[in-house]
Amino acid sequence: MKHHRLGSLLCLVSTLALGQACLGASDPTAAKPSPATHGEHATKAKSASTPWWQQAVIYEIYPRSFQDSNGDGIGDLRGVTQRLDYLKELGVDALWLTPFFPSPNADFGYDVSDYTGVSPEYGTLADWDELVREADKRGIRLLVDLVLNHSSSEHPWFKESRSSKDNPKRDWYVWRDGGPDGKAPTNWTSIFGGSAWKKDELTGQYYYHIFLPEQPDLNWKNPGLRQAMYDVARFWLKRGASGFRLDATPYIAEDESFQQDPDPAGGRPVWLKPYNSGLPGTNEVLRELRQVVDSFPGHPVMLGESTTATIEDLDAVYGKNNDEVHLPMNFLFGGLTRLDAASFKKQADDAQTKLGGKTPVFFFSSHDRWRQWSTFGDGRNNDQIAKLTAALTLCQRGAILLYYGEEIGMGNMSDALLKQFPVGPKRPRADDRDRNRTPMHWTGEPGAGFSTGEPWLPVQAEARERNVARQKDEKDSILSWYRSLLQLRRVEPAFRNGAYLPLETGNPNVYAFCRTSTEGKNAVVLLSTSASPEQVQLTGLPGGTTGLDKVILSSPATELPKGLSFTVAPYGVVIASLPAR
Repeated sequence: MKHHRLGSLLCLVSTLALGQACLGASDPTAAKPSPATHGEHATKAKSASTPWWQQAVIYEIYPRSFQDSNGDGIGDLRGVTQRLDYLKELGVDALWLTPFFPSPNADFGYDVSDYTGVSPEYGTLADWDELVREADKRGIRLLVDLVLNHSSSEHPWFKESRSSKDNPKRDWYVWRDGGPDGKAPTNWTSIFGGSAWKKDELTGQYYYHIFLPEQPDLNWKNPGLRQAMYDVARFWLKRGASGFRLDATPYIAEDESFQQDPDPAGGRPVWLKPYNSGLPGTNEVLRELRQVVDSFPGHPVMLGESTTATIEDLDAVYGKNNDEVHLPMNFLFGGLTRLDAASFKKQADDAQTKLGGKTPVFFFSSHDRWRQWSTFGDGRNNDQIAKLTAALTLCQRGAILLYYGEEIGMGNMSDALLKQFPVGPKRPRADDRDRNRTPMHWTGEPGAGFSTGEPWLPVQAEARERNVARQKDEKDSILSWYRSLLQLRRVEPAFRNGAYLPLETGNPNVYAFCRTSTEGKNAVVLLSTSASPEQVQLTGLPGGTTGLDKVILSSPATELPKGLSFTVAPYGVVIASLPAR
C-alpha cells in the first residue's frame, strides 16, 4: 500500500492491437493457449511434479531504477534484459517487475491507463517479448504486477464510465449518490488520506477510490469488467509471463450496504477496516482468476499483496480449498521493523506451522517498504546485520522476495537529500517512498552504471563504495553472502526441499530452527539479534542429536561449536549440518 499500502499498487493495461482481441470471453477458464515465447523453460516446469514457485526466490525490480539502456535517466525493459546475466549468476528464480504500463504516473504506474501496453519510457511490447526470450534462456521467469483494485482515472474505461449515468461502462466503477446533506455517501477514509469518495461534477455522483482520486476502484460485481480483467491476465500469460504479483488484493470488494464507519479514527487501521478489506466478494474473484491462471501450462503463479491482521486471516487468503492465491505475502512477518529474535521466531514459526503446510512467503523490503539495511541497521554493524536478515529469510522453507539492491546493502536515501530533489518531468510527484527506490549501484562511477544521463532520482553517494563491481569479487562482501545463501537453497537438500522444525535456544536474543530433509541431511540455522555474545542451549532437535556435524556457512566465521551449548557472536549467523541419520 503506499507507505502502508503494505505491498503496493500496481497496474496493467487495456490494449491496442493484441489487447483488443482478448476482450470478450465469458468463461473464466476459457482459452488455454500455450505461451508463445516460453519454450524449454515452460516445458521443464510443465513436467515438474512440484510447482517451481514453492521454493522460489523472486527478485523485485522497480524498472524505473534498475538499468537505463538509452541514457534518458529512466530505467527500462531493455535495461533489465542487459542485466539478466547478473541475475542468473546471483541465483534468483523469477523477476517481479513493478508496473511498466502506460500511466499518468500519479502513482508511478499503479494508476494504469492501458492494461496491455508498455509505457514509452519503459520501451515497447517488442522489448517485453525480447526480455521473455532472454530470461527464458537463463531459466528465469517473469511476473507481471497486475493492479486488480483500480485503474487510472485516465483509463478509457473510466472516461466512458464517467461520461453519463447510462453509459454501458458506468457500472464498471463504484458510483453512489451523495448523502442528504450533499456530502460524500459515507465517511470512509482513503488509505492515502482524506475521503475515499470524489464528486464528479458532470453527473453529480461520487466515485469510490480507496487510494488516490486518480485511482478509481473497479466494480468487480460487474460481469463485463470481470471478464475484461481476466482477459488482461490471459494477454500477459500468452506473452510469456509466468504469473502475477497481484496488487492490493484485500480491497477488491466493498461492503455493499455502504454503512457509515462508527469510529473512523479508531478500531483497525484504515487499510484493514471491516468495510473495505477481505470481504467475501474478493474470494470469488480470486478463485475465478486462479482458474484462468491454472489453465495455462508451466505452473504460473499468483503472488498476492495480502495484508491481514492475523495468521488465520492469512491462511484464508489461500482459499478454503487452496484454490485462491498461491502465494499470499506475509505482512505479519514482513511488517516487523525491530531487530528482535523473539518476534522473528513468533512470526516465522506461525507461518511455518499454522498454515497447514501451505507455501509461506517471506520478505522485508519492497518498493513500498523501507530497505532492510535502513530498517534494521544500527549505524555501526549494518553489513553484519544485512547478512543476518538475509539468512533470516533465505534459509526459510517457502518462497522468498528479494528487493533489488538488498544483495549489496543498499539503504534508503536520506530525508535531506530527498527533500532537495525537485519534482519535474521525470519525477512528476513527490513520494516519500522514493527514498527506497533510488538507482541501482552497479559501479562506483558517476551515474553508478545505471545511466549515462541524469537519473530520475539522484544516485546515493554510498554508491562509490557500495556497488556490484566492488563486491562481486570480495569473499566477505554482502553480495558474496547472498550468492552463497542462494546456492545453499539450490544444492543442500535440507534447504532445497526440507521441512521446518522450530527449535529453542533458551535465549530470547537467538532464534534457531532446523531444516529436515527426507534424505536425512538436516541443518540448523542460528541467528542472534544481540550486539553482545550470547550463550545458547539448543533443544528440540531430531531425536538422538548431541552435536553439530559441520559449519556450512557462518558470519562472522566460526569454528564448529562443541555440543549443543555454545556462544553465538554478536549479530552472528551459524548454519550447520547435523550428523547423518
